[in-house]
Amino acid sequence: MTEASGKPGVEAIAIVREVVRRSGHEIRNALNGVSVNVEVVKSRKGREGAAGEVASFADRASTDVGRATAFTNGVLALFDAVLAAASKGTLKASRHGDASEIELMIYGDRGPVFVSDIAPLAEAVNMRVEQKGQSVILRVLPEDKSHSKI
Repeated sequence: MTEASGKPGVEAIAIVREVVRRSGHEIRNALNGVSVNVEVVKSRKGREGAAGEVASFADRASTDVGRATAFTNGVLALFDAVLAAASKGTLKASRHGDASEIELMIYGDRGPVFVSDIAPLAEAVNMRVEQKGQSVILRVLPEDKSHSKI
C-alpha cells in the first residue's frame, strides 16, 4: 500500500475528484437520455396510434431519471462518508498499481446503507465497494474505455 506523501487526505481528494469526474459523465448521460426521450414524447404525442410508442419513450425517460437520482445519491453519500472519516482521522487512501483505494470507517448500521447508496454509482464508474466489519473499502479501478456500463 502506497500512501501519497504520507497524506491520505491529499490522496483521498484526488481519488474522490476522479470518481466525481466519472460520476458527472454518467449523470449527464442519464439526464441527456431524459431530455431526448421527453422530446420524442412531445413530438409524437398527437399522432394517431402512437400511444404505445410514446409510452416506451416515457418509460425510458423515467428509467433515466432513476439512474441520475441513484448516481447523485451515490456521489452525496461518498462526499458525506469521506468528509466524516477525514474529520475523525479515520480516512485512509492509497494506490495499488493502476487502482486507487479509499478506506472509510463507517459505524453502526450506516455501513450497509452507504454500500447500498453507492452501489449503482460504483458499477457505473468502475469502482468496487467492499465492507469488512466497520471498514468500507472503495477501490477505483482504471477507467474502462467503453466507459458507460449501464
